[in-house]
Amino acid sequence: MTADLDPVFTGAVDAFGRERGRNVGITGARVRAVLGARTGGPVGDWPEAPDDETLLAAYSRAFRAAPEGLWHAPGRLALLGEHTAAGGGAALYAALPWGVAAAVGTTSDGRLRVAAPSGPLSARDRSAQAAAGAVAAARDRGVLGAGTGVRVLLGSDLPAHASLGGSAAVGAAVSLALADLAGADRPTGSTADQGVALDARAGHAVRVNLASGRTTVLPFDLAGAGLRLVVLETGALPRRDPRPVRAAELGRAQDVLGPLRSVQDLPGALRDLQNPVLRNRVEYAVTEVHRLNAAVGLLRTGRVAETGPVLSASHLSLRRFDLPLPSVDLAVETAARAGARGARMSGWAGTAFALVPGDRVAGLAEAVRGAFAEKGWPRPRIRAALPAEGARRKV
Repeated sequence: MTADLDPVFTGAVDAFGRERGRNVGITGARVRAVLGARTGGPVGDWPEAPDDETLLAAYSRAFRAAPEGLWHAPGRLALLGEHTAAGGGAALYAALPWGVAAAVGTTSDGRLRVAAPSGPLSARDRSAQAAAGAVAAARDRGVLGAGTGVRVLLGSDLPAHASLGGSAAVGAAVSLALADLAGADRPTGSTADQGVALDARAGHAVRVNLASGRTTVLPFDLAGAGLRLVVLETGALPRRDPRPVRAAELGRAQDVLGPLRSVQDLPGALRDLQNPVLRNRVEYAVTEVHRLNAAVGLLRTGRVAETGPVLSASHLSLRRFDLPLPSVDLAVETAARAGARGARMSGWAGTAFALVPGDRVAGLAEAVRGAFAEKGWPRPRIRAALPAEGARRKV
């Protein structure tokens, strides 16, 4: 990063800075996870969003110029299907009311500089990498000239290391900003998660074809049904990232069976596989396709409350994928006993969610926290939400 960035911005409210300032705790959590000693646990409280004026002022201090606008992109919650990407499946998501705000401006120096209100972000920071990806994609589309530089200042109220699409929200916010500044069409997003952040609408879910990236917006009127999505962020970390191994396993199964999304005779397909591990992986991936299709059918007919058992069945089936983590299982099982219509792991780490009647949210949160306290595990972060709108310009 350049020397003209102020190293300290006094009084700034910065979710990125607070979370990055806890890196020692996150590293310790990872070590505990690897050793299998205990769940890592969330690091600190759920971050608060910096207000718009704070971000705009921080940008001006950081870059000694006013931004050209402020954009926001939501985080997202994976509801079903996200583990089937290697099999060319589909997934169902909902945008969250929490996300990433990006103050953006352009320069004539051709350089990208990314900061948070607490200071510059290194090129290795995941948020800086996401911004760089959005800039590169804008150049490839002809939206941004090779000699045009970009300055970005980010603020977030998404917890670091949660499976809530934080990096994708950065990419979506910056992509939309660059398209707006160039007078170009709204971008489609270069990843499935970015597509969700860009295409989401309040009160709706987004189905994404994980092979093509094509999105379909579906009604998901939780407010009308008196329901809430309760996010249960345990902070648990896997011993290692399971995604490459699962992708390789599904690839090996497809070498025998062909595309998993086309499997019609599941018992026959399982008989064709000699490896019991691959049989487990295929059983999950194929049945998840059917569960997702069932949920989509329920949403299309306005029967949102009936999706709960589908979510719970998906969670149980994830055990054939060697998921979920113990702390996630505890959160889901406790939520079910406390009145959730359905509950499931979301993503690949320590995030879960429950579909909960509005009048049971507080009791469910208390029950989950109590269950973790009995185990001596760190207190989970819990928030209730309704499906939110997609990326937009704020200023």
